[in-house]
Amino acid sequence: MTDSRHYLELRFAGQTFLMPNSSDISVEPRENMQLERRARAAALRTVQGESWLAYALDPDWSPLSESPWTRAVFMSFGASQPVGLLVDELKLMPVGSLRIEPFTPLGPAPVPGRHLFPAAAVGGRAPILVMAPEGLAAYLRSLGGDNGLGE
Repeated sequence: MTDSRHYLELRFAGQTFLMPNSSDISVEPRENMQLERRARAAALRTVQGESWLAYALDPDWSPLSESPWTRAVFMSFGASQPVGLLVDELKLMPVGSLRIEPFTPLGPAPVPGRHLFPAAAVGGRAPILVMAPEGLAAYLRSLGGDNGLGE
């Protein structure tokens, strides 16, 4: 998926979020993944001998060892290895069908200098938070212990 004119609608832990699509994002079905029981990751994908870790999150964004996920959304953003979020459901949404409003999140960023939600989709029944893919990738990497640096 490399069309930036779309948003990914992601559902996990009973919550729905949007994320802008980009060439640094790839989606893998569960069939291409292996369950992971080491560390805090719930699954991994092996690509050219490297393990790409993927994390399942609970409603408080703490890692889970298991969840009913169907796909992994991997993000690279200049890091040597992509990191993934396990999602229960994923849809592609055209940009024209959404009204995105930016805002400045309150409080400190969960990883240095990177907030997770810089915008929301408004105009529907309820606002949907829009995730910053770079911030999400940094947060997931910090769960693995590298403080979001991707090293």
